[in-house]
Amino acid sequence: MRISQCMIVKNEEKNIERALSWGKPLMWEQIVVDTGSTDRTVELAQKLGAQVYHFPWIDDFAAAKNYAIEQAQGEWIAFLDADEYMMPEDAKSLVEMIRGLDPTRFDGISTGWQQLDGEGRIFASGTQIRFFRNLPDIRYRRKIHEQLESITGRALRIGDVVASLSIFHTGYQGEAYAEKTRSGRNRRLIEKELQDHPKDYEMMGYMGDEYLDDGERVEAEAWYRRAVMHMPDQLSEEDQRSAATYTRLLMILTEKEEASWEAVDKIYRQAVEKMPKEADFDYMVGRFFAASEDAGQAIQYLELALQKLNTFGCSNRALLLAGNLKEAYDLLVRGCYEAGERQKCVTYAVAYLQSDRYGMTVLSRLLLTLVSGKEGKEQEYPQILQFFSELYDFSSLRDRLFLWKTAQQGGCEDFASYVAEKLFTSQERTAIGLEEGKK
Repeated sequence: MRISQCMIVKNEEKNIERALSWGKPLMWEQIVVDTGSTDRTVELAQKLGAQVYHFPWIDDFAAAKNYAIEQAQGEWIAFLDADEYMMPEDAKSLVEMIRGLDPTRFDGISTGWQQLDGEGRIFASGTQIRFFRNLPDIRYRRKIHEQLESITGRALRIGDVVASLSIFHTGYQGEAYAEKTRSGRNRRLIEKELQDHPKDYEMMGYMGDEYLDDGERVEAEAWYRRAVMHMPDQLSEEDQRSAATYTRLLMILTEKEEASWEAVDKIYRQAVEKMPKEADFDYMVGRFFAASEDAGQAIQYLELALQKLNTFGCSNRALLLAGNLKEAYDLLVRGCYEAGERQKCVTYAVAYLQSDRYGMTVLSRLLLTLVSGKEGKEQEYPQILQFFSELYDFSSLRDRLFLWKTAQQGGCEDFASYVAEKLFTSQERTAIGLEEGKK
């Protein structure tokens, strides 16, 4: 199986080595199309053994990518950007998966796509088609936010391996991204696309993103509303762009200083009618009610969001919820605590603490839920302490101190004393200033 790795680049000397290294042992050839680098990108790519071509930049990403495809001789194309990569084990699995595909049934595969922040944490996810057969009718369209399609108009046959493989993207960070924003490049190219295709609701959504990223929420809302007006009555459940448009419009509406439920509900109903499996819509409304201190409604919508995420996953949409599960659980803990739903509060608090054991506010509410009404009833405390042993490592001084401190400061003084007695030696209590659980 011959796979041609392709990419278009400009001033990517910081990324080019990683971009070419992850797949080098597996790729039949590596093709780099440079669109005008002034740094060492070309030199480094050549040293790494890539075939380097030059393409004059004409404000058209699709044109540059299609030029790269035309240079490829492999049966399959792997088209990742210079700021994207795969884990080595995923890369090996990729080759095996492609080799096992029936060429009469599949034109490409869809993988997961994970956006990393500056600290390497995932903050957004979606899907991408970056691996496809090298056929003369498969090319990219659009000057920006380009999409793969058949120039003959036939539907591409795409296999779903989202659950198995992911691409990691680091490009929305640092000075390089700031420069792209300052240059106004994206807006300029989107405007050109809209001049040629004035009813392209996806491009309208992308323009809304540009204004939202720049903090211009009024303009962003206007573009998102235009996009919604031009959407068809029926949307594919795999339509990431439209899901993002509705989600971001809901975000703007729910975060207004004087947010109107009537305005929010109108867009929410439209969104759910067109994309009933999308969890982000319910997540945004749940956040709205949480901010409005309506615990009952917040719980209802946040639970619905989690239910949809668990049922349908995030493989076909750009889900905000998937990258913000901690916040969702935090809001549910708060809502359930305020609503007196004790068991739910415990369930969601545990889910939160399993990903971040040092969330003091969440732990405090969990302690109050478990200990409230049991102050002075030490016969109840061993079971409670055993419960916390599943969440915290009692061999760790940090974990023990955190549990004690949170109990002490959160209004569970008797339980704090019990924790100090049972989890700390006398020498430890003396060394850290504890005496019977008190400073």
